[in-house]
Amino acid sequence: MLAPVSNSAVTHYSTTQRPEKSLSFRLPLEIREEIEKLLDFPSRQALFKALITVTCDGEPIEAPALKLHLIKERIQTQYQENLIRSDGELKEFALSQLRKLSDLGQLGQVVEKLALFELVCLVNDSEIFRFLQKKIQQDAYLKQRLLTWVERSKTEEVQPIAAKALTLLVKAGVSFSGQDFRGMRVPGADLSHGVFDSAQLQGADLRGVKFCTSWLREANLSGARMDEVQFGEWPYLQEESWVQSCAYSPDGKNFAVGLKNGRISVYWSSNWEKRYTLEGHTESITSVVYSPSREQIASGSEDETIRLWDMHSGALVHTLRGHIASITSVVYSPSGERIASSSNDNTVRLWDAESGAAVHLLRGRQWWITSVMYSPSGEQIVSVSNDKTVLVWDAISGAPGHILTGHTGVVVSAVYSPNGEQIASSSRDKTVRLWDAKSGAPGHILTGHTGVVVSVAYSPSGEQVVSGSEDRTVRLWDAKSGAPGHILTGHTDDVVSAVYSPSGEQIASSSRDKTVRLWDAHSGALKHTFTGHTDPVWSMVYSPSGEQIVSSSRDKMRLWDGRSGAAMRVLEGHTSGVRSVVYSPNGEQIASGSEDRTVRLWDAKSGAPGHTLTGHTGDVVSVAFSSSGAQIASGSEDRTVRLWDAKSGVPGHTLIGHTGIVINSVVYSPSGAQIASCCWHTVRLWDAKSGAPVRVLKGHTSHICSVAYSPSGTQLASGGADYTVRLWNAKSGAPGHTLTGHTSAVLSVVYSPSGLQLASGSMDNMVRLWKVESGARVHTLKGHTWAVLSVAYSPNGLQLASGGGDKTVRLWDVVSGECLRVIQAFSGAVHSVAWKATGNTQYLVSGSADKSVCQWEVEKGAEGYKVKLCWNSKEQEVLTVSDMLIEGVEGLSEINERLLKQKGALKRKMA
Repeated sequence: MLAPVSNSAVTHYSTTQRPEKSLSFRLPLEIREEIEKLLDFPSRQALFKALITVTCDGEPIEAPALKLHLIKERIQTQYQENLIRSDGELKEFALSQLRKLSDLGQLGQVVEKLALFELVCLVNDSEIFRFLQKKIQQDAYLKQRLLTWVERSKTEEVQPIAAKALTLLVKAGVSFSGQDFRGMRVPGADLSHGVFDSAQLQGADLRGVKFCTSWLREANLSGARMDEVQFGEWPYLQEESWVQSCAYSPDGKNFAVGLKNGRISVYWSSNWEKRYTLEGHTESITSVVYSPSREQIASGSEDETIRLWDMHSGALVHTLRGHIASITSVVYSPSGERIASSSNDNTVRLWDAESGAAVHLLRGRQWWITSVMYSPSGEQIVSVSNDKTVLVWDAISGAPGHILTGHTGVVVSAVYSPNGEQIASSSRDKTVRLWDAKSGAPGHILTGHTGVVVSVAYSPSGEQVVSGSEDRTVRLWDAKSGAPGHILTGHTDDVVSAVYSPSGEQIASSSRDKTVRLWDAHSGALKHTFTGHTDPVWSMVYSPSGEQIVSSSRDKMRLWDGRSGAAMRVLEGHTSGVRSVVYSPNGEQIASGSEDRTVRLWDAKSGAPGHTLTGHTGDVVSVAFSSSGAQIASGSEDRTVRLWDAKSGVPGHTLIGHTGIVINSVVYSPSGAQIASCCWHTVRLWDAKSGAPVRVLKGHTSHICSVAYSPSGTQLASGGADYTVRLWNAKSGAPGHTLTGHTSAVLSVVYSPSGLQLASGSMDNMVRLWKVESGARVHTLKGHTWAVLSVAYSPNGLQLASGGGDKTVRLWDVVSGECLRVIQAFSGAVHSVAWKATGNTQYLVSGSADKSVCQWEVEKGAEGYKVKLCWNSKEQEVLTVSDMLIEGVEGLSEINERLLKQKGALKRKMA
């Protein structure tokens, strides 16, 4: 029998459950809020347990349904999810209820049971959603029943249930690429991480919908209602120069940005419109800060001055001179009466904020002081320097106090916690360290950044620490335990500053990419479980039948269903990164080459490991099957090519002759009789049966990056760092045409299926098409803004796909040279592209440094080529809205509109 979970917001209980003599009490809301502001997470858990405990005759009642009701009744909304997730009993209760509904064939009713549905969403547990995903994939009727609610919402008043149904489908991992959702009404649905590529959402009621990190590329939202839609992001502020520093005003209403060109931009934070620009410094701004009174802005510069500005008018009030080197940091005392500044002249100076007069000159053991900060009481100052120390000073007398040692690199920044009990410091040693402010004793060491940590700050509550790094990320940490929290990615250059808004709701980070990015400080609280690669995808390839895809990365190899994109297996065994992966011609075997110096064989169907081929003494960077599938060739950084029996794994010949460092590519001729390998300046041809050297092809004047046989096997093409593509007779080794025109290294060469044309991709950002017979250039395909890393012809030879370091895939018409589509859906370089055809439908798969493998359906329609996402190997981590149409939408806020435009959304359909 199901435990009592009703359709109403209030759960009803049997008389045996109903507490007759309740010993519980209810604290007034304002008192609870004040208490909770002071609590760390464990203490808040204790209060949580106290508030939801109901007793009967002195004994606690343990009914989970009652517990849920009390949580909704007594716990503040912003704490409910984390506290519920900390209670394992509630998760087990939710899972057991879903299983019971499933056993009864009534799982679709979950959207009609308000309390249970709320619990499922609040617990937000990966095990629950894996259970739902499995059931929905197995039961087409269940999926259709949930979709029926969404369809009914177009004409019937069933919006709450429709919103829950769509929320559940999205959380279960159902993709809605190309779905017709025109006119649906799902206000309040949580569609975060949902895939709505090319979906039709015209006229939909999307009020209050959450689209955090959703995929809405080319979706049509024309005429949709979008009041209070949440995207989980804010628009960034685009500046004219490197952003060096940023600061909120104490009331959070203004925001100042210090630039490398010496200017300071000041914005209204309500709509992020620029209020004014402060000009006067002659060198880069190194620090900007508001006074506690909100009357002044202070700025420090490489021009050796500190300038004070009137916050209201922007007028210059004082110029403070005395330092004889660049200013590295400026800060107000808590009272606002004094200013402290640090400089590369090895001093800290104190100033009167009203008059600008010098008060104290602090000299200690430190040299090249990089940052200075007052304690909340104003009684202490902390400074950090290039000597790897943090020094505490008496702010009144100027006397030095504790010296905090432990960092192994230059200390860049230090800050006090809001209660003054802790100090956090960041360093070039890539760590953040926490210290006891009173005793100077070291606390936790926060590790995770892979670059210099240049900025550190506490949240206003003191519960969190935020750090910004030259690894282009912002990281959050628990200030008490040192546990890592979210990693905020998006900047494309070094992060130089990260700060909380006064409310603690937002984080602002500034970067050398000339942007300031704004983040929701709470929305990343949930730790998502990603099912894909955790490192960039280096290589991926279709099985010969097109039913499977195998991808390789530094973390491991993965098998995917080529149709649905479902993760099939993880192939584990290599002890280092997998550089190359390939299917046997019959699709039954997979071979992989790794940085662990081995080649491994796998059963493509079961994923079971086969032979491990050992012998190479350097990284294996290339593997290939012969056309018969009987032999494998592997190329390594040890300068050799090794041949292996594909069935037994027995080693055959070792092909020795290359003198370069790395064998970049090994390929069999179509007949399987010959092998070509490229290394440094030469291509070498070998007899595949005997291993005997056949020819050495010389002509390139720099290292060779890529080599390919023509479909007939009579010709060979090689692309090199000497900017050329060279054609060779595969039998005689005689040089043919030298194709010139590229202005940088040629990274990829490929023949068309007919063998009549050749495509080359280069670091000059170009793709060039050539006639094989004459060597004449056919087209120069321009559009990529970074190196072209991979090129591939479609099966019919009419289109070409190119993947670039500019994070795009471009589709080209081979005949006209016209760019047909640009796929802007990646957050990393696209290293690999490949095609397959199923009937009249063509599919393209891409592998990217953003750790994703994506399959796309490419079709030609009345309005040109359409590219629709079929599946993505990893959960969405960023909001993707390129070419999303928002013409005539209603209720979209100014800030959200700016965000969508920055990310590529369109206000009107392009002709």
